[in-house]
Amino acid sequence: MRKGIEVMRKNRKKKSGNVILLLLALFCVGIGIWLAASENAPIRSNKLDERTAQAAASPQTEETGYTPKENHVVEPKVTDTPAPVSLKWRKKTTKLKVGKTYQFKVSIKNGNAEKIHWSVSNKKIATISAKGVLKGKKKGTVTVRAKYQKASVSCRVKIAETKRKKIIGIDPGHQQTGNAALEPMGPGSSTRKAKVAGGTSGTSTRIPEYQLTMTVAKSLKKELETRGYGVVMTRTKNNVNISNKERAEKINKSGADICVRLHADGGGSSARGASGLYPSSQNPYVGSLSSKSYKLSQSILKKYCAATGIKNRGSVKRDDLTGTNWSKVPVIVLEMGFMTNSAEDQYMASKKGQKAMVQGIADGIDAYYK
Repeated sequence: MRKGIEVMRKNRKKKSGNVILLLLALFCVGIGIWLAASENAPIRSNKLDERTAQAAASPQTEETGYTPKENHVVEPKVTDTPAPVSLKWRKKTTKLKVGKTYQFKVSIKNGNAEKIHWSVSNKKIATISAKGVLKGKKKGTVTVRAKYQKASVSCRVKIAETKRKKIIGIDPGHQQTGNAALEPMGPGSSTRKAKVAGGTSGTSTRIPEYQLTMTVAKSLKKELETRGYGVVMTRTKNNVNISNKERAEKINKSGADICVRLHADGGGSSARGASGLYPSSQNPYVGSLSSKSYKLSQSILKKYCAATGIKNRGSVKRDDLTGTNWSKVPVIVLEMGFMTNSAEDQYMASKKGQKAMVQGIADGIDAYYK
């Protein structure tokens, strides 16, 4: 009985202890909650007091009771729309010559200049590179356009033909060794002549004609080039073998505009003067060149004789000259003077005489084109 009572007492003590522990735990939790609430309470109070103070200080509208904020600023709306692109010419032209190039330039705002697209309206007249370099191809008018996205600028450009410089054909007569083989005197001709005659030589100087014509031709070439002409020569040395027909054909293929065949005359010791040999209008091979050839002869003789003081023997029609009959451009044979005349022979061999001779021939070519 006693043992049972003691067990009951022990169980009661355990239960009482558990209850006390539970109560202590609940007490501690309550204390924690109270402390937390106590810390937050002043913050809520301060915020409420601030709001109350602001409301009291701010006026209310009578109709709505809305209290506007002081110094209210409306912030701008932020959008994703980019600023518009614009192009403006910085460098352009309205004229360009065939074969020439021009660099176009534009200023770009809100864009990448390297991505500008260049185009031209007619690629047969002109072309343009990805960097805006225009090149004229043939005569005409084109529109050049620079484009970036939806922005573009354009201009019209006139492509003009380049004035080609005149090309003068010079044939220094004869060569170191003549060629007696025969060739047709003209296209389709049954008459045949020696390919290259030997030529004459100076009575006093003993200089051969082929050497004199070569010396004068080289100096004339330099003079004409300084005046802006292009020059083509049938030969540049004496030891060659080129027939009169071949010389004419070479000039024809070169693109020369005219041909001057340089020679020196031979005859009696008293014969003197310079002459120009040209084809007549009845020439069966080059009759159509007669008028222009005559003009060339007259222009050169007039200036040549004025510069040298050599007598002007005038223009003479000759239709039996192979080098003339195969020509396709206005052509003359300039007989510069008589090598069989001692005075003219020495004059034509002198540096002073040759300088005047070259000057006169070049002046005559200038006069022909004027």
